[in-house]
Amino acid sequence: MEQNDTPEYAQLKAGVTGSDLLEAVRRSGYPLQAAVATKLQQALSENEMRGEMQEEWAYLDRESGQVRALDVFADIPLSHSTDKSDRAHCRLNVLIECKQGELPYVFFLRKDAPQNSVSFPEIIGTASPDMQIFATVEHEEMPPDFSYLLSVHDALACHEFEIFDNPPFHAISLTKAARRGSKLELTGEDAYRSITLPLLKSADHLTSIAPTGDRDPIRFLTPLDVIDAPMIGTLQHEGKNIFLAIPWVRMSYLEPFNERQSWNRTSSRVRYFDVVHSSRLSKYLEILLGGVKACADRVIENHSVLKSGVAVMGPEERYVRMRELEEDRRKYIPEGPMGRVSKLYGGRQLGLQKGVEIDEDSIAVLDW
Repeated sequence: MEQNDTPEYAQLKAGVTGSDLLEAVRRSGYPLQAAVATKLQQALSENEMRGEMQEEWAYLDRESGQVRALDVFADIPLSHSTDKSDRAHCRLNVLIECKQGELPYVFFLRKDAPQNSVSFPEIIGTASPDMQIFATVEHEEMPPDFSYLLSVHDALACHEFEIFDNPPFHAISLTKAARRGSKLELTGEDAYRSITLPLLKSADHLTSIAPTGDRDPIRFLTPLDVIDAPMIGTLQHEGKNIFLAIPWVRMSYLEPFNERQSWNRTSSRVRYFDVVHSSRLSKYLEILLGGVKACADRVIENHSVLKSGVAVMGPEERYVRMRELEEDRRKYIPEGPMGRVSKLYGGRQLGLQKGVEIDEDSIAVLDW
């Protein structure tokens, strides 16, 4: 009689084999999640940064009241580049969902960004998303009580860094291909529930729990979806649908402004998250970490005025450090701003040369 030396906890039953388990694990997405966490840790090390990382990070869905889990969350302290101490006046939070599959994700691209101003990565922990800016006293054309609204991103000239500037590819809608019998169909519901909602709701949860006192750090929020599946964009070009294989897309999602944010706005609030192919994640992280680290210097230099929401600033389009409002002009703050100003910048637009011939059923491969 043969004796089975395999312990009971190691005995597979019901006809399950090691190959069956391997296939199930590969399809589960957990190996991709582990690989993404590892790449993020490596990127931090290469940039001489440290941070706390958690997989299956718990957040509260405020609509349903349920606790849900995000695949990867990172909390990365940022100090001024000239500060050799461990003080962190600023933080980067990366919120990551991971998705894989054999069928493609399809992005409906637009040639221009849905808004002119830069607002991604999000910046939270300031007095407001906007600054009340007073002209310099040297600017004699303006009365001393004149002020205007300028977004925090524009006040910091964030567009000077690649991660903040409009990337080559913007999309207004994300869908996933699915087979229905012999036909291929696109569904936006699956992508919305499995990607858009988890990323934005986890960002909302973090915003609601992050301390915002005068001494608390200002945070960069970067919701990110990492995909191990074909990423195909479609674009209207001279009356035809053109297909483009792309490794990085900035997705936009529109929602109404609340009263605090609206100030004479009737358009919707545009929120963003990035979608990156897993094969280009390391390059994306290099751009993200480098840009945020440089912008953090500006946040730290302007920490006090960003917390107060009021500053003095000249008309320059480039970055200039903001100044505290003079005491004798602080009486004008309650009068409020007289308008909104946006900084002009080029951004990057997606375009194909006129007359370029691409068959409607072929896929052009692009990179950045």
